[in-house]
Amino acid sequence: MPSSGQESAHLAVDGDLDSLWNSGRAPLGWFRIALDGHYLVEGVELVIAQAPPGPTTHEVWLGDGSGTRALYERLVSDNTEDGQTLQVTIEPPRSINEVFIRTVQSPSWVAWREVRVFGEPSEIPALPPLKLSTIASGMNMPVQLTHPGDDSGRLFVVEQAGRIRIIKKAAASNGDAAWSVNDTPFLDISEKVSCCGERGLFDLAFPPGYNAKQHFYISYTNGDGTTVIARYQTTADPDRADPASEEVVLTIEQPHETHNGGRILFGPQDGYLYIGSGDGGAPAFNDPDNRGQNPSELLGKILRIDVESGVKPYAIPASNPFTRMDGYRAEIWAFGLRNPWGFAFDKQTGDLYIPDVGNITQEEVNYQPAASAGGENYGWRITEGSICFEQWGCVAGEPCTVEHWICSADGQTSPVAEYNHAQGCAIVGGAVYRGPSLPLLQGVFLYADFCRGKIWGLTGGARDRWQSPLLINASVPISAIGEDQDGNVYVIGYQDGVISMITEQ
Repeated sequence: MPSSGQESAHLAVDGDLDSLWNSGRAPLGWFRIALDGHYLVEGVELVIAQAPPGPTTHEVWLGDGSGTRALYERLVSDNTEDGQTLQVTIEPPRSINEVFIRTVQSPSWVAWREVRVFGEPSEIPALPPLKLSTIASGMNMPVQLTHPGDDSGRLFVVEQAGRIRIIKKAAASNGDAAWSVNDTPFLDISEKVSCCGERGLFDLAFPPGYNAKQHFYISYTNGDGTTVIARYQTTADPDRADPASEEVVLTIEQPHETHNGGRILFGPQDGYLYIGSGDGGAPAFNDPDNRGQNPSELLGKILRIDVESGVKPYAIPASNPFTRMDGYRAEIWAFGLRNPWGFAFDKQTGDLYIPDVGNITQEEVNYQPAASAGGENYGWRITEGSICFEQWGCVAGEPCTVEHWICSADGQTSPVAEYNHAQGCAIVGGAVYRGPSLPLLQGVFLYADFCRGKIWGLTGGARDRWQSPLLINASVPISAIGEDQDGNVYVIGYQDGVISMITEQ
């Protein structure tokens, strides 16, 4: 199936170089081949149909039957021409059921004379031997889990209505770990929080050196619907915070009750506070004011600020990408995001994974290597995942035609994995496993779907050859995935209030 929506795949796989598949559009264009089963594929050949010749950028994505597809190789050339064959070697061979070809840049409309996939039938990959082991229950709409990094072993669970709970672990008589939940919350600011839907108490972040500093940061929606980033102090009791100690660091006015973001994390290498800010939503959920692409607004972005320098309310790191650009908010680290709920760092490498909730079609994961200087444009609302956003450019009250679907991905950073709404409704994340007991998950970024409860694992950053197999089919609404100080990973059940650890079966 091509991006024009007209089924013509037979023209690209008929062995006749004079017949060709045409996307019916200039880039961004795509072509999807759904195989008739699983095949152990060792290579793909693409015979170009192109006039005039010139610079091109193509991407080859692979689907492994897990419901997701992942970027395998980006083909960038200063010049390609009609009849040329592009070869992609799949090494080692991979069991797949889908090939997705995306053209980001081309001097002509996107077309192919022939697409060849080489492989042999294979079995459907089995799920790895993993399960969810309950450690605590009875939480009220839990939305995040984190740790203070103070060697206490405590887990802190954020409840959307305005409380933070502490889970503790102790040795049981049989030698296993026994978990308990403190009766008294670590912090209760329910009277300040506007809840619920996509508002409430969002997240909690402990700064580097928390054990000595004894202050922390939270993100929440206040009574006016404004997102608040605030600093609080811990009392002499390490299990209790002072609810009267609030220092407001940053506020972000929200135009609507959706896509209010709220994720906050300290960068493991730079010690700065990263803030996920959604596009503010709208009744149609399509960012009609294009805030994701507006550099003068904080909405639809990831922000990076310095809250530990002593400058009040915060300092802006000199290395932020837009500090010297007119019309840009200097707090912006990356933009083109819809609602980056659940982004996470790999604490070992410093790489950043950014799940972004989609609109009507695609859910996506973006990747920013630790060496990045920031400033990436992740596409929203020009693109939704790997494809053009179908409502982009449409006039309210008028039907969208194919002309409205033509968009340019020039200057964008492509996602590295995605799934469509046949697999779920909203992507959530996220944590990179760095624990001691599951070697098959070492360095894997785990993310899930809020509605279906599927949990996938993303790998491939070292060579930019990504894959995202299904790990667990939990079948319960999942609001987030968090980690403890040792790198073990926990799944948060939003509806049932259950906190589970990923373990071996």
